[in-house]
Parts: sequence; C-alpha cells; structure tokens
Amino acid sequence: MKIELPGIFKRRKRHRDDDPRMRVTKDISPSDFVLVNDQSYMYREKVLPQASTVEFWEQSGLVNFLANSPSLKNEILDVGCGSGEIDIILARKGFVVTGIDISPYAVSMANTLASKYPDCNGRLRFVVGDIESISFEKKFASAIISHTFEHVIHPDKVMENVIRFLEPESHVLVAVPNKKAWRDRTHLRYYTERSMRKFLSRYSDSFTTEIDHHERMIFASAKIRN
Repeated sequence: MKIELPGIFKRRKRHRDDDPRMRVTKDISPSDFVLVNDQSYMYREKVLPQASTVEFWEQSGLVNFLANSPSLKNEILDVGCGSGEIDIILARKGFVVTGIDISPYAVSMANTLASKYPDCNGRLRFVVGDIESISFEKKFASAIISHTFEHVIHPDKVMENVIRFLEPESHVLVAVPNKKAWRDRTHLRYYTERSMRKFLSRYSDSFTTEIDHHERMIFASAKIRN
C-alpha cells in the first residue's frame, strides 16, 4: 500500500490562512527556530494526526529506502528525528538508533510513542539538541538526515557536524522533497536531484541518488569522506 506523504502542510485553497506557524527566514532567531519546529508538530497533530503513528510510516517510501539500504549499519544517528516514528520502525527491525531533534515537543512525542514499544528497549534513544553544538562520546556507523536539509539555516554546517560523529567510511542517508514538491512556510530551500548531487559531492566521492515520484522525494546515500 502506498501512502501519500507529501501535502501534509500544503497550503489550503482558502482565503483565511489557518497555518499558525511563523514563516522561516535565514535570519530567524535560535529561539524562534525552536518554536517553529515545536509548532510544526503541534500543527501536524491537528491536521494529520495519523502521521504521528508508526502504522502511517511503515509502508512509506522513506522506510523502504532506509530499511533496505545496504549502507545502513548499526549504530545509527538520526539528525532531525522529529517525533520518532521512523526510528521506532528501524529499532523494531534490530537497528540501534540515537535520534536528535531541536524540538523539545517532538522529542517528547517520540519518547511517549517509544514507551508503547517495549521491544525497542535498549535500542532507541532520543535527545533534544542542536547538531551544530551537541557532542557525543561515541562514533556512529551510519547517519540519517531526513526531511531536514530543506529546513535548516546552514545545511553545510549540519553535514560537517554529522560527519565528525561518524566512523571512517560510514554512509549518510538523505531524504528531501523533490524540487517544490509541496509548499511549506518552514522550507528555506528546495532541491533537485542535480543540486543534491552537487551538495553531496563536497563530502563524498561515492554517492547515489534516486527520485521517488509517488512521494515526490529525493533519496540519497553518500559514503562520507573523513
């Protein structure tokens, strides 16, 4: 079964704008950036509550891409983990995952949801933090950066900081909307397959990209250069 993931925050054809989130700009303050991320998960709970369930994502193209990628190895760092549904699915498949998100509200949702899946005990951890300033005591074998690069102020800094937490020759798995797949006031940029390949080439000599036309996403896997 295919699931229509895009369009979650697609602007409705109404004269009244009922999206409560502020518009993100490159000069947004750090506190407002955290706030708008909190608002995004509150808004999603209101307009698409099923997206906060594991069942909603289980058959998604994103999960199919991640779970079936030979590049995804334990232990995993998920940057921009959001409310944790993807990480729970991966943990139930046997992966060990650490999820980090700048939104305290999203991480609270993730921890609440994870408590319903005791089979994930010991394989799942969620952390509130900024990847540009946080530190980890250990190295990871893989990283996931999904639905994140289109939102962040400095995608290059995000990538550079992720790489320093990875073991040599690890892979970063990326997912972003394909071009202007759907309009969202929290998106700072849009990617094409070409622009994503150009971005990844700064950090990798070996990467692949593919487009999921149904879910209007670009998926990429890059062997990092470190």
